[in-house]
Amino acid sequence: MKKIAIVIVMFLVLPKLSAQGISFEHSTFKEVLAKAKAEKKMVFMDCFTTWCGPCKMMAKDIFPQPKVGEYMSANFVSIKMDMEKGEGIELAKTYNVNAYPTLLFMDAEGKVVHRATGAEKAEDFIEQGKIAFDPTKQLDHLEKQYQSGNRDLAFLAQYVKALYTAYNLEAIAKVGKDVFPTMKPEQYLTEDGFTVIAHAGVDYKSKIYNYLIKNKKAFIDKPYIGKESYEYVIGSAISNYLTEIATKKTLPELDKAITETEKDYVSPQQSQYKTYYYGQHYLAQKQYDKWFDFNKKQADEAFAKNQKEALSTYINTAYSVAVNPDLDKAGLEQKAITMIESVKGADPESLAVNFCLASLYLKTANKEKGLENINAYIKKSTDKGDEPNARVLSLKTKIESL
Repeated sequence: MKKIAIVIVMFLVLPKLSAQGISFEHSTFKEVLAKAKAEKKMVFMDCFTTWCGPCKMMAKDIFPQPKVGEYMSANFVSIKMDMEKGEGIELAKTYNVNAYPTLLFMDAEGKVVHRATGAEKAEDFIEQGKIAFDPTKQLDHLEKQYQSGNRDLAFLAQYVKALYTAYNLEAIAKVGKDVFPTMKPEQYLTEDGFTVIAHAGVDYKSKIYNYLIKNKKAFIDKPYIGKESYEYVIGSAISNYLTEIATKKTLPELDKAITETEKDYVSPQQSQYKTYYYGQHYLAQKQYDKWFDFNKKQADEAFAKNQKEALSTYINTAYSVAVNPDLDKAGLEQKAITMIESVKGADPESLAVNFCLASLYLKTANKEKGLENINAYIKKSTDKGDEPNARVLSLKTKIESL
């Protein structure tokens, strides 16, 4: 009897615990603003899409946590908004939401005081909420400080992190362009200095890049930098450089550039990166058949080793044929369809296969096959508990209009 009583108590307690996360309103955005004004609170809006993996992670692992719910309930009126459905479509335009998840913290008038693009831990998420109440940490304030000429390194580190949180990559690049010429080598190794470097990125063979290469051990040995962060900065510089070479130079020049950069750093995914650079070269030269055949060859080699993992390589190539306007007159549609149809059995449950084929059949005006694949996508998605989003429904409408 004692064991039974314990079990019953547990079942009585569990529903209470599960309800302690964020309590999201099921109403319109206008009604949420009105409630926030009446309760003298701010507004939190989770901007998500049904296909966004990190959005699902936050909904499953962060929002339900009691400490998150306690903080948010005390300070915010919260709402979840699918940015591809209903009023979410217009709100995405109004608030310039183009990355997911985007977390918007607003006043009761609907003015955004802070924004972030996701959080990996509950503590990080709560910290984002606290920033909404601290004007000295809000992006508007930091931008004004920067424009007024504040170039203190600690401030710059704070500023680029805030810009990255808001996913304003263009502004981060401008900070690097403005600040790097004024930085001294001894500042590169400081925590704030490297934070600015890592966020803004450096150019291949630039002064800072060369210093990083020459003093590799010193950077890696710093506990606030380490091997992973160091290699990220070097790898990004090399990738940007090789992408430019790939699109503007000849293949021999690209090969030479790749060999040159490998003296500094070789990525664990080096073969995949090479495939990407060669592909970019063929596209830039409008050698579309060579681009397709090259990508297919790489996919075929990967497919021989692991069919399911290689499927994404086929899909990425074929989907480019369907949606890349540069390939509209390349005449690759049938080759792409034949390729995907021949490998789709590697993963019968793949949603991407059906979406890709539906897009290709739309482009070739094959209504029957297009509907067959988009309906298969919707059924698989529904069976998994997900409703079709605006992108899927739009594709189906276009196919139906053929």
